Amino acid sequence: MWFEHMANSNKLILETGKYAGVPGKAVFDLCGTHRYFLEKRWAQGGDILTAFLMNPSNAAHNQTDDTVNQLINLAKIKYCDALYVVNVSSIIGGTSSKLKLAHLAYELLNWNFIFEALMNANFIFLGWGLKGQLGLLKQQKSNPNIVNALSNVLNKTYCYDVLKSSDKKYASNPIYYVPHPRPLFAKEKYRDKPLQQLKHYEFAKLFNR
Repeated sequence: MWFEHMANSNKLILETGKYAGVPGKAVFDLCGTHRYFLEKRWAQGGDILTAFLMNPSNAAHNQTDDTVNQLINLAKIKYCDALYVVNVSSIIGGTSSKLKLAHLAYELLNWNFIFEALMNANFIFLGWGLKGQLGLLKQQKSNPNIVNALSNVLNKTYCYDVLKSSDKKYASNPIYYVPHPRPLFAKEKYRDKPLQQLKHYEFAKLFNR
């Protein structure tokens, strides 16, 4: 698989395991503080849903969490046989509150995994939240091509919603974002909500500032 080759060529650690009968694979740095890729696969072959979130949780090749479980359900609704998870930041952290904007700096290695996960997906789910959006706006200054990469796969890209930040500091220059699947203060908000395909004008709101 492509991620196995990338792990080997970049001297990263590829771990394999199983949780609740679902095989998993994950790519970490040598210190185990960065996760570049996560796969959960319940059937061989078939379609893949790639989820693009803010930063990795403690979910791994041999464990899961509520967010990954919700994403697996989304993938199954789309009749997919596997879930890929990549993130704006590769730094592992339990909650978004612990991640600072400095941790969301552009990282070429992380984006190499993101690019491949997007290209290999049949469906893409965006759910990086407001802080992830701020990170992406910062990263696109380092590499404008990341916006082109996302635009090129817009025809297979979905989210729960596109929201406008209510923060007063963005009043004169509004910032829009796609919500995390389990927002910090409303974790069940999107559990049963169907996905919507991201429209061109919504994509423009996210990145044309």
